Amino acid sequence: MTGKDLLKEEIETYKKNKEELVAKHNGKFVLIKGTNIIDVYDTQKDAVKIGLDKFGNTPFLVKKVEEIEPVQNFYSRLIKVSN
Repeated sequence: MTGKDLLKEEIETYKKNKEELVAKHNGKFVLIKGTNIIDVYDTQKDAVKIGLDKFGNTPFLVKKVEEIEPVQNFYSRLIKVSN
């Protein structure tokens, strides 16, 4: 499995259930493993702790439930822009 596909199943599970999650749990954190929504938690820390306790050092998704997701911007000083 490539890095690109690492959480593909979990992300698809979130997308399929997003409307219901937002309606019931907006602003909280959902824990997803594969196609299973494990539970929803008040804090990211709680969701990550439960994920690690249940699944150990294997991939799982902890995502903030939000109707409108903020844009993520990343930059690196190592990227060189050529003129």
